[in-house]
Amino acid sequence: MDRHRILIIDDDMEVLSLMKTQLEVLYEVEIFSSGEEALGYLTKTCREDRPDSQKKLPQLIFLDIAMKGMDGYEVLERLKSEDMFKSIPVAFLTGMTDEVAECKGLLMDVVDYLKKPVAGKVLLARVQHYLELYSDTEGKGKLDETKLLKLSDPLTEREMDVARLMAEFRSDREISDILYISMPYTKKIVASVKDKLGLEKRGDIRRYLL
Repeated sequence: MDRHRILIIDDDMEVLSLMKTQLEVLYEVEIFSSGEEALGYLTKTCREDRPDSQKKLPQLIFLDIAMKGMDGYEVLERLKSEDMFKSIPVAFLTGMTDEVAECKGLLMDVVDYLKKPVAGKVLLARVQHYLELYSDTEGKGKLDETKLLKLSDPLTEREMDVARLMAEFRSDREISDILYISMPYTKKIVASVKDKLGLEKRGDIRRYLL
């Protein structure tokens, strides 16, 4: 069975080396010391005209914010602007403690905001959670809406729209774009759907799939 691919982008070689060592026991890991280098690699090896392009795509990217040259925010914008890469989940890495910076990252639709250094067991647990949540190959399907109608607190029409997209494992950003609603409102509706369905994490929506 092919192992999941993970990219780590950070200009601190010590961080790169440590995270690679922690993760490569279970995953295929590629490390890059700059955003430019990582984007160049992705563009070259994951072109849509290559028959093996999907196999080359990473399933998760860890991205440092404060890097020389192109910072993490700009790298993320570049990734989200490309159809080939925009669905890849990205988790920010940072030594920053600024709440404003954290909010900015979350509003840009990163899956998490991790403070460096990340303990090994915590890192592995987070990776497992991210891969389960954003898997495009397992458990993906249509919502069993008949089952949802039996809830004691039924979903509203808008919540049902969001639940259908959650069942396709769409990110908050994709839900926001598809339904033309703001990110804060999207997050509010997602939280409401999770609460009504009794979901501890978004991946648990598999219980309501056909």
